[in-house]
Amino acid sequence: MKLGLPLFLLAVGLIVMWQPRTRRWQSRLRAHLKGDERRIRQRANTFFLLGFAFVMAALALLYRIGTT
Repeated sequence: MKLGLPLFLLAVGLIVMWQPRTRRWQSRLRAHLKGDERRIRQRANTFFLLGFAFVMAALALLYRIGTT
């Protein structure tokens, strides 16, 4: 197995985890959800968990590559 997929998953996971912290993302979501802070926080947590899942999948693939 090549390193391409795990590195791609790692990069995408970090970007998805970081995205809700950007000012542009927050302003667009605030406009879309009409300022409902609870739903904005919920959406940001969902993005963080999705990014974390990508990072964990990448680490699992890297571990598998390293042990074979």
